[in-house]
Amino acid sequence: MTVATVTVEEAAAWLQAGEAVLIDVREADEFAAARIDGAVLAPLSQMPAAWEALDLPSDKKIIVQCLKGGRSHQVCAFVGPTAADGQPLFNLTGGIQAWHAAGLPIIEG
Repeated sequence: MTVATVTVEEAAAWLQAGEAVLIDVREADEFAAARIDGAVLAPLSQMPAAWEALDLPSDKKIIVQCLKGGRSHQVCAFVGPTAADGQPLFNLTGGIQAWHAAGLPIIEG
C-alpha cells in the first residue's frame, strides 16, 4: 500500500496554521524524553486500541510520526489512506529526528 508522506517543513506549516493534528506512535518513554509540541501519544505497541481511542477532528489532516518514520509508516499502512472520518493521513518523513535536524522545536523532558 502506498502511504502519503509529508516533509517536516510542510508539516510544521500545517500545524502552525491549525490544519493538522500530530499523532506520535513511539512508546511512552520516548515521548516523555522528547516530543513535538502538540503531539498526541498513541503507541504502536497499543494498536489498534490506541488509534481507536483517539478523538480525531474530522476537518484536519492527520500526521503520524515516530523516531525516523518506520513505525509511523506501519500505522499509516494499517489505518489506510484516510482515517475513519475521511481525514487524509500522512507519514512524517524522517520522524522527530528529521524535525529536530531541520531546527524545528521539540520539548525535552
